[in-house]
Amino acid sequence: MSKRHLRRFGTIGRYLYLCISLALGATFLDGCGPSSYGSLQYSPEANQMFENNQLIPNYTYYYSGFQRVPYGIIGIDNNYTLRSSIWKPFELDPEVLKQLSYRMDQVYTLNPRASWILDQEGNRVGIWYSSQSATKIRIEENRQIVVLAPEPPDLRGIP
Repeated sequence: MSKRHLRRFGTIGRYLYLCISLALGATFLDGCGPSSYGSLQYSPEANQMFENNQLIPNYTYYYSGFQRVPYGIIGIDNNYTLRSSIWKPFELDPEVLKQLSYRMDQVYTLNPRASWILDQEGNRVGIWYSSQSATKIRIEENRQIVVLAPEPPDLRGIP
């Protein structure tokens, strides 16, 4: 913008122009740095593990939502620490997993499915099981991981 245009906007206009320019510049520079965001990758293998009620050794399991019919279940590799107050840790064994997956399948409109939780380099750091197929994952310093909990799924209605 030329000086003539800036004079027309006055002090408030120049201040607003400066703030917008700085915000856009920060957004651009933030995108240039290394990503610390992970992702979900749907996996028939992971899905089969839940269908066969298999737990992964050296993973700690958490649920979000209701303990008897969770919105989601995640397992996080013990080399990482989950940073969350929404996910609750719980003791999970194959029989409990069988009951929970059955309830989730019967109560919610969408069938749950499993995905691997991947870090920014594509390494497996956990497993996800929910009827929601997307979430945000952030890998932080000191091997801490943040996984947003799934939205509450819709309930099956009476036909």
